[in-house]
Amino acid sequence: MYNHKKILAFIGARKGSKGLKNKNILNLCGRPLICWTIQAALGSKYIDRTLISTDGENIARISKAAGADVPFLRPAKLATDKAPIEGAIRHALDWIEKNDKNSYDYLLLLQPTSPLRTSRHIDDAIKHYFRHRQTPGDTLVSVNRASPKTGWLMGKNSKGYIDFCFGLQDHRRQNIPSYYLPNGLIYLAPTKVIRRVGFYSSHTLPFVMDEKASVDIDSREDFKHALKMLSP
Repeated sequence: MYNHKKILAFIGARKGSKGLKNKNILNLCGRPLICWTIQAALGSKYIDRTLISTDGENIARISKAAGADVPFLRPAKLATDKAPIEGAIRHALDWIEKNDKNSYDYLLLLQPTSPLRTSRHIDDAIKHYFRHRQTPGDTLVSVNRASPKTGWLMGKNSKGYIDFCFGLQDHRRQNIPSYYLPNGLIYLAPTKVIRRVGFYSSHTLPFVMDEKASVDIDSREDFKHALKMLSP
């Protein structure tokens, strides 16, 4: 809870994975991959409940043993590789309201494939959101700073000539504004906003993170990189 506002941590973990089989429960430095995110959420000072939404019984069993709440198995239609995560989130919120007679003010989405995200990152993001939000409908997404050269990104127009994608007139490096790339580690929004528009809107705050923490495992190469980063 932060300033009397209840926060639900939502971790979505499908059993199917095309890029890396069973990636959510692969052993990474002595613990299943998903457990790194569970422990980060449980270690937060502000999260009230850490909920796992999964269609996999093995993932559910491992998550429960790690201390997370797994009150249901996600319906198969919401666990395909094409199903948007917002559908699974709405299902979880509806389930909680119907079965627990409970509700949360904010939802924090934590993907289970980012083992270098820590409790401190989570708490810093939550504090950043409440300190910098400008409207009750603001959301937050974690990002990395893009290279300054991103400001010079070019495309080809309908006549076959180069256009600067960001319309820069002054191309001096020191005058190029900051650009960001989403890193997939932290998403935060009021539950009412998630139901309507999701996490991205015209009122989305960037939470800038160190690239060293921004590991998102989707392939064998990503897994090896994370292993290297976490090894003593």
